Amino acid sequence: MIVSLRRLVEWIKFLILFVLFTILVYQVLALFSDWLQPRYPYREPAGRAVKVFAPASPGGPDPASVDIGERLLLYFRIGE
Repeated sequence: MIVSLRRLVEWIKFLILFVLFTILVYQVLALFSDWLQPRYPYREPAGRAVKVFAPASPGGPDPASVDIGERLLLYFRIGE
């Protein structure tokens, strides 16, 4: 089997450029991801925001007394 040195060098250059561009694209996507994410997603909402779903609301059922099947149905229905 004859291996051309010129072809091998071209293949190595291609491989190095491919790896470098892959790393560059990854870093750019990570930068955009950090830029788009909120600073602290679990902070207390400000303004006229209202908490819509509370598992232990006053006057409501106690979470410990609710049937596990009912809780699973609630989870599958609304994802909470």
